[in-house]
Amino acid sequence: RAFTTKASLNVPKLKLRTGALLPQIALGTWKSPPGVTQNAVECALQNGYTNIDTANDYNNEPEVGAAIASVLSKGTLKRSDLFIQSKLWNSNHRAEHILPDLQQTLSDLQLDYIDSYVIHWPQACPSIKTAPTTRLTGAYPAHCSKGTMFPYDDDGYFVSDVDHHFTETWQAMQDLVDKGLVRSIGLSNFNKTQIQEVLDMKLKHQPAMLQNECHPYLQQKDLIDFCRCNGIVFQAFSSLGSGDTHLAVSESPTGVIPLRDPYVQSLAKKYGKNEGQIILRWHVQRKNGGVALVTKSVTEARIKSNIQVYDFELSAEDMAGFDAINYGWRHLFWRETANHPDYPFKDELPYGYQLEKAPLESSSGTAE
Repeated sequence: RAFTTKASLNVPKLKLRTGALLPQIALGTWKSPPGVTQNAVECALQNGYTNIDTANDYNNEPEVGAAIASVLSKGTLKRSDLFIQSKLWNSNHRAEHILPDLQQTLSDLQLDYIDSYVIHWPQACPSIKTAPTTRLTGAYPAHCSKGTMFPYDDDGYFVSDVDHHFTETWQAMQDLVDKGLVRSIGLSNFNKTQIQEVLDMKLKHQPAMLQNECHPYLQQKDLIDFCRCNGIVFQAFSSLGSGDTHLAVSESPTGVIPLRDPYVQSLAKKYGKNEGQIILRWHVQRKNGGVALVTKSVTEARIKSNIQVYDFELSAEDMAGFDAINYGWRHLFWRETANHPDYPFKDELPYGYQLEKAPLESSSGTAE
């Protein structure tokens, strides 16, 4: 296929508090299967994407790194043209485990630094506490004696490092920026109270980004405004609201996913676009273009169409119409980690909730 990066010129960039520029749309790699991830990332980088979202627990960072190296070797893109973001895993929240986590990511991605490094979840669960875990020790659930990234106890429940609080992690991550290993640090899956606690530490390096679930059925209006007031760029993951995860616990309130919502479908027909493009256009038009997003696909045609959302504009009336489908439907709960004090969605758990045993596959679908 022809190598081109012309479309990247049309993707707006949002300024982080560090001064760095974040391309508004990122390609996501969560649940991208082995054997196809490299092709997906190469396709994206050849068709306008310059922002790639990864994580070590996705168990595919070596393929992402191979794709980046392949594209850079062609000389059309430079490392400075790219914005690569990854995440600190839950089992590595203790200060002595943070650097090994990052070093594995840097090695797998074949990079000297990454542009954004966020705490993946506020809770240090699952975690074996005593040693760092990476994909090399196993990116799947297993008994804690095996030292994987998803350890569970003798009774089948996730092991929780209940004595550790995310503020200690945030303090330790400051050093990564000072050493030049990461350009900015941020948060993911944190609630408002938890974000405020980090801000109140008033450290040198404040959160540059918050990455949380957000789509037409979970619009996160208050959280986005809170971030904007505090100099944090909000980046939506699960931006299409597909519900495509075994961690989903409730059906869509409409019985369909947002891509199949009648309102979204009516707009797709009106504007001559597919439903995904309508939802992604809604994202990039929110807050005067101040919201970023991650969209994932391994299908070349879909990867290309997902970034082709800057050649049309939804009317003010059609944007307002999305208010009627803001149902507050969160599908990524991961309730099995709710035995940690820092679990972020306790107020959304049902009364009398009883902790569930660890699933037999990881958040990215990897099993032992």
